[in-house]
Amino acid sequence: MTTMGSLAQEENVKYTILEGVVQEFSRFPVIVMGNMNGHVGILGEKVNENGCKLIDFCEKSKFENLNVTIGNGLHTCESKEWKAAIDYVLVNHEVRQHVREMYVDENNFDIDNDHQMLVLKYKWAGSSSDALTWLVHLH
Repeated sequence: MTTMGSLAQEENVKYTILEGVVQEFSRFPVIVMGNMNGHVGILGEKVNENGCKLIDFCEKSKFENLNVTIGNGLHTCESKEWKAAIDYVLVNHEVRQHVREMYVDENNFDIDNDHQMLVLKYKWAGSSSDALTWLVHLH
């Protein structure tokens, strides 16, 4: 989700839509995962405009940014020249109480992609397995 540059106004609409969806489904488990193109200071970098919007969204929507709170692994995107944390896993309280683990698979190497896989493990009430796992590989 790019929220800077010439398409900033269009991109701001994405957060407005996302906030509406989250509000509509506030009683249900909601997970928001993906490339937010925001720097929130995880790597010691300066918080950018997209990072401010992401932090704002989490505060307004009462979502937890798992990359910040419990995530293992920091670099969600990298090349030979740089590393960044721009892909996030955000959850509401209904999901958070079931989360067992969240990590960035920094050892995952995909020659066609500079983003790492995000892994979310959780145990849902009544599930027969110890943990369900969501893997998200961003392109």
